[in-house]
Amino acid sequence: MALFESRKGAGRAWDELSEIDRLVLLEAVRQRRKYAARKSKIYSELYGMRTNK
Repeated sequence: MALFESRKGAGRAWDELSEIDRLVLLEAVRQRRKYAARKSKIYSELYGMRTNK
């Protein structure tokens, strides 16, 4: 029960952010995802090279 009760207030923090803070947060998430995709691509290429030897 406590787990569900704590989830109810999850949107409040986002609502309290200013527009600039939201944009900064969203940009940080975009950059993190872009970096993760690039890293995943590199690992996939390396793994592919190892299996093709």
